[in-house]
Amino acid sequence: MTTVPVSFATDTAVEPVGDGVWGADLSSRWSSLVGIHGGYVAAIAARAIGEAIGGPSRPLRTLSAQFLRSPKPGPVEVEVTIERHGHSLTFASARVTQAGRTVVLVRSTSARAGGAAGEALVFDHHRARPRPAVPPEGWQPFGTGGLVRHFEEFEVVMDPDVAPFSGGGAAWLAAWIRPLRDEAIDDAWLVAVCDVLPPATFSRTTGPTRAATLDYTVHLTVAAPAALVPPGGWVYLDCRAPLAADGMAVEDGALWGPDGTVLAVSRQTRLADAKVPSAFAGGTGGQAG
Repeated sequence: MTTVPVSFATDTAVEPVGDGVWGADLSSRWSSLVGIHGGYVAAIAARAIGEAIGGPSRPLRTLSAQFLRSPKPGPVEVEVTIERHGHSLTFASARVTQAGRTVVLVRSTSARAGGAAGEALVFDHHRARPRPAVPPEGWQPFGTGGLVRHFEEFEVVMDPDVAPFSGGGAAWLAAWIRPLRDEAIDDAWLVAVCDVLPPATFSRTTGPTRAATLDYTVHLTVAAPAALVPPGGWVYLDCRAPLAADGMAVEDGALWGPDGTVLAVSRQTRLADAKVPSAFAGGTGGQAG
């Protein structure tokens, strides 16, 4: 028997199992604090939507997911509906089910590169990437000792100024991230990576709190990210929660490529508890260099 090497592509692979339905298997390597990492499941939905559209001529530009339940390791099905397929735009929806129950609802927009008229307006007034393209030499990869396994599916180096569980200051986390095994990136990888970091609110607490994502939207600002990020190249992700109230927090993310191009921006609505469970009281401190 031939063993298929483990990769992001194989972990997010989908297979047709019916009319408009694709099957996938959620790997336990993508386990988070509760269930399976949401960005990973959203990436699988992105794969199925791409298959339903029928090729790379209309790359994914926006994906929005609602997480109804926490998925578990094991098989899922993704039912894709093409809501409208126009001259240059395709709108789709998807329903991810597991054991007969819907776990994630997804809406997406895919578009032919170059704009509807073939002449795209181009400018960039977004804030500049605040750090160099690569992490400081000798700074160690981030890990949780196996407590949150999805971190092990990327190489993550936290920004030296990040202070998780410090109990104050801005709600902010940032890191350099790259795929393992020099794998090339694509739109599904961007969907997953924009959700890879712990909640930004964890810099305001003294330990892990309930901060599950309810709604997650990613806007992919380039049609061909692999042309801007070489295989195994670093990207820089900056996530900030500008406000939290009434048990909810809004978190905004920005992802830059090596040359400073914005690859994607994201927004999440998270639960935002202040109380740290007694099992985590005292926090875990920051990352050592």
